[in-house]
Parts: sequence; C-alpha cells; structure tokens
Amino acid sequence: MKTSSLFRKHFIKNFAVIIFWLFVWEIAAVIVGSNIILVSPRMAFARLFALGQTTEFWRSITVSMWRIMQGFGLALVIGILIAAASARFKIIYTLILPAINVINAVPIASFIILAFFAMSTARVSIFVPFVMVLPIIFHNTYKGIINTNSEILEMAKIFCVPYWKKILYIYIKSAAPYVLAGAQVGIGFAWKSGIAAELIVQARGTIGGSLHVARIHLQTADVFAWTIAIVLLSYGMEKIFLLLFKRVKA
Repeated sequence: MKTSSLFRKHFIKNFAVIIFWLFVWEIAAVIVGSNIILVSPRMAFARLFALGQTTEFWRSITVSMWRIMQGFGLALVIGILIAAASARFKIIYTLILPAINVINAVPIASFIILAFFAMSTARVSIFVPFVMVLPIIFHNTYKGIINTNSEILEMAKIFCVPYWKKILYIYIKSAAPYVLAGAQVGIGFAWKSGIAAELIVQARGTIGGSLHVARIHLQTADVFAWTIAIVLLSYGMEKIFLLLFKRVKA
C-alpha cells in the first residue's frame, strides 16, 4: 500500500509538471501569434497523431532507432573494454586519453561532415552517436574501476581470490553505477547526435530526413511533432535500458 501511495504521488507530481509546461507553451504560442515560428501544443500533438497513422512515420522511427541504438551499443561495449584495459595498463590510458579529449573537443557538426565524406548516410547515423557517446562511457567506467574499494581488493589478495572472480564480483560491482550513469546521459547524446547527423546528411526515410523536409517547407507543426516523438523515444529507450540493467544486476 505504501509503495502504491508513493507511486500515485510521484505520478500526480509529474503529471502536474507536464500540465504546467504545456500551459506555458500554449501561452507562449498565443503571445507569438505565428504558427510558422511557434505552434500551440494542441497543433503539435494533433500533427503527431496524424503522422502516427502513416506507414512512413513508423518506418522512419524504426530506421533511426536501429541505427542510433547500434551506435550507442558499440560505444557502450567498446567504451567499457577500453576503460577496463586503461585501468589495468597505464600505458593504454596514456595513449587513449588524448584521442578521447580530441573527440570531446571536436564539434558534432565537424564529425558529421567528415564522416559524410568517408561513408554512406546510413553509416554516418551509426558512427556519429558512437563517437559522441564513447568518451562518456569511457570516463565513467574508468572512474568506477579506479575507485574500487582498496580494502576489498586487499582482502581478495590476502585470500588469493582468482583474478576473474575479482573482475566479476568486485570491479564490475564497483563500476556498474558509473556505467549506468554514463549510459543514461549517453542515450540522450546518442539521439541528439544521431538525428543531427541524419538532418545534415539529409538521410531519406529517417527522422532527421523528415525534419529536413519539414524545415524546407516551413512545416513548423511537423518539426514539433517529430521533436516530441524524439523526446518520447529517447525517454523510452532510457527506461528500457534501466529495466534491463536492473534485471542483469539482479
């Protein structure tokens, strides 16, 4: 009963916050008074509902989601492996860190343009999320590993615990919260960078490509509708990842 009550309060609180910002959006649309600059939430959601009844809408979402999640998945796996190797061998950390810092410093647009010169549009929207998320996963995982409790490691050494068991029961447990935090941030970055890549390279049959078409034709309602879809998809993927992480952890 207590859990149900807390869930109800949490739901009501979030619902109230959403209603508040929708009201602010509605007022802003009335003040602006131009549907080309800012549409009302009613128009945006009505357009989203209309798009949701088309096959092209769901096909675009499927294509974009598949590519972006590929990039995110690659960044998650490779970032963890590189961080683990860097924590184990300092020479690898010394060699890898400059490249990670360069990736952090280079603007997303530059990566998109350079990638477009070297690969197909489909691969660009996989590569760009991968590059953007990799430093986040690397830094978080590395921090989690090096912050492993030294007393627990010393105890494992005294009792001659095999190295693979230390990895499985000590290092992974220590790094898991850091990886989770990085992944939560990374999912948002993956969606932002992936859609930006599709938009710039004008990838057909994708969310970014649809945003490009809406921009060209000044279809502001479509822009807002697709943006709402992106936010919902990013939020949904984050929640699914959290659920899977908890299942694996359990």
